[in-house]
Amino acid sequence: MKKNVLKAIGVMMSAVMVLGCTACGASGESATEVQTGETAAQDSATEEETSEASDSAADTEASGEKVTITLWSQFSDPNSTDGNYVAFYNALETIKTDMPNVEVIHEGTESESYKVKLKTAMAGNELPDVFFNWGAGTMKPYVDAGLVLPLDEYMTDDVKGRILGGTLDNFMFDGKTYGYPYSVAVASLYVNTELFEQNNVKVPETYDELLEAVDAFNAAGITPISLGEKDLWPGLMIFGIHAIRMAGAEDFNAALNGTASFDTPELVAAATKVQELAARGGFGSSAMGTSEDDAVAAFKQGRAAMMFMGSWLNGDCEAEDAVVKGKISVIKFPVIDGGKGTIDEFHGGSGETFLVSSKTEHPEQAAAVAQYICEKMSKDQYLAGSGMPAWEAQMGDTSDLNRLSQEIAGLTADATGYVYWLDSLTGGSKADTIMNEIAKLIDGSVTPEEFCKNLQAINE
Repeated sequence: MKKNVLKAIGVMMSAVMVLGCTACGASGESATEVQTGETAAQDSATEEETSEASDSAADTEASGEKVTITLWSQFSDPNSTDGNYVAFYNALETIKTDMPNVEVIHEGTESESYKVKLKTAMAGNELPDVFFNWGAGTMKPYVDAGLVLPLDEYMTDDVKGRILGGTLDNFMFDGKTYGYPYSVAVASLYVNTELFEQNNVKVPETYDELLEAVDAFNAAGITPISLGEKDLWPGLMIFGIHAIRMAGAEDFNAALNGTASFDTPELVAAATKVQELAARGGFGSSAMGTSEDDAVAAFKQGRAAMMFMGSWLNGDCEAEDAVVKGKISVIKFPVIDGGKGTIDEFHGGSGETFLVSSKTEHPEQAAAVAQYICEKMSKDQYLAGSGMPAWEAQMGDTSDLNRLSQEIAGLTADATGYVYWLDSLTGGSKADTIMNEIAKLIDGSVTPEEFCKNLQAINE
């Protein structure tokens, strides 16, 4: 991630403090019908400002014309406690009254199936008016094919002024902006403090202590680190943080961007650490056959001691039905002796958005819907405990804010580097190769040296 993203996080923390804040995917396939709309912006300080997008919607209302906007997302379960889901469905509810002259028809599809659905629609040029997508390398094919609409003409100075600096980076290509941000998500090591106390295990501050904890929980019959590698993408995060710790954020970003090599001593060492951790039983005995949903469920039920996951896990951990509610803390993933990375380099950033199809018959209204959802979600996902906001907003009373969000805000206050999610950063077949190679690394069917050479092959 570019250096100005680091500035964005600092600006974001300052904005949150000024506004009185203490600090700052899921399952089930379904389709949900939604709603209707007029204004495209939520006010950042007075909750009364509007943008050109809302003016456009107002013009639609004045003319009496009502348009239909089709919307696809990976938010398939309206009952999910995941903070991003909560925020999304909040936006779909409020858009009924805030944009009464735009009817939004939503289809939600579970994350992995959604990716397949998008690829099929892209190939057939049958994308909806507005659709959820990831930025950077995942978005680039849509931009290159001319399938998505640049949003710059709808982004007034007022709108840009409410978007925190650096959070647009993963949505910009050749000087044009194709998506609005809504969140800054960060991965942390979640620990069940009750299990650590009950088993007299020290919460790890070093990598050696992490390995000692793995051994202790294995001996106690408790899964050390919950991992749903059946879905492949969770392994990206495990390798990602090891690579950040061994190679450093700057060098690892360079390898992912194709400007440096994967086949380096540092990344071979990172791959070796991941494979050794798996062989040691760090992920239990069945990570390769466990889905992400089941891995989260196991952690929520207190059957695993740790989980390395993005901040969208906050809502699940603090949900009323979570056995672990009030028992989870978040910590920085430990540094590794001999590594170039530091404790203040993180996995995550801003990279999820809603794109507008270039074929939409209602570009102004579609852009207004995309802006509305992103700006509304920015506030609500933060209040629901799933990540830092990407827009300035009046947060109101934050006394009940998810405590894990507050902990993460503290962890990242002095961040010096970020590496965004590997599949989103690379995209396409490159992302698929990385996911599959990491799975083979974890199950032991490829050596660390072979792994790094295989990754480097996609850079050549």
